[in-house]
Amino acid sequence: MAVEKEILVKYERQGDDRHSLFMGSEGLPNILIDYTGIPQDQRGGTASRLLCASALYCFASTLGSALTARGAKIRSLSGRAVLEKGRDDYYRPKVNQIRIEMDVDVADADLPMLEKCKSIMEHGCLVTYSLEEGIGVEHIIRRSEAGQRG
Repeated sequence: MAVEKEILVKYERQGDDRHSLFMGSEGLPNILIDYTGIPQDQRGGTASRLLCASALYCFASTLGSALTARGAKIRSLSGRAVLEKGRDDYYRPKVNQIRIEMDVDVADADLPMLEKCKSIMEHGCLVTYSLEEGIGVEHIIRRSEAGQRG
């Protein structure tokens, strides 16, 4: 497989409590993970949350672009990602699935575009279809309740 473009994110650890991710992006600030004063048993899940955030942002951004490209006016678009963990055959923790749920507020006139984009998004986005070879990814796109009211 040919490499089209590389994205570089840098990591740095400072002691036991501080971790920095240098994103290298004008629009995305660097991330500081600071566990100072946080008990050890409350520190887990950070990598899983970052994975969810990446999949959610990519999917939402792609959905938004698909709607906009078809002339739909997005009044609001929100979502959430839920990560389910399990264990593999060697009892190592493993991400089994990520479920992405999106709520889109569009006018009645834009419902055909929303339906078209739902079918397009069944193929996922860069991050979700790249993950699907090893992690199940489920997509749920629905019209938000605000859009249904008017």
